[in-house]
Amino acid sequence: MRAREATEADAELLLGWRNDPKTRQSSRSTAVVALDEHLAWLRGVLANPERLLLVVEHEDAPVGTVRFDRRDGDGWEVSITLAPGSRGRGLSGAVLAEGERVARERLGVRIVFAAVHQDNAASGKLFEGAGYAEAAPAVSGFRQLRKTLS
Repeated sequence: MRAREATEADAELLLGWRNDPKTRQSSRSTAVVALDEHLAWLRGVLANPERLLLVVEHEDAPVGTVRFDRRDGDGWEVSITLAPGSRGRGLSGAVLAEGERVARERLGVRIVFAAVHQDNAASGKLFEGAGYAEAAPAVSGFRQLRKTLS
């Protein structure tokens, strides 16, 4: 696994993953996103030093994305999306771990939060297996998990 920072050249790839029905089902926003809206969002993310968007590759092919957004204080929220064709291959843990490694090295990230949809058992299992634990009561159907990176 190797993570690299996303660029505008990744826009269509990331939009395809974002608009995948299974991805939307587990997202805070379930609507289909148009290309112009996605480009504006992507440009904003890439220009913001308090956000880090990574594309993770396996065997020279992109398999997922991990995003870190600074929260109040010194914590960061993590979001992960696997490419539809990468699901079911046992890659999610390695994608998350690679994202955490890069965030720790590049930004000094230590405290990470994850909001996991209560109906998304696979994501719950992923984050729990990676050492995340319940941090607060669920909010709007999303479990609140926390991890301290070492």
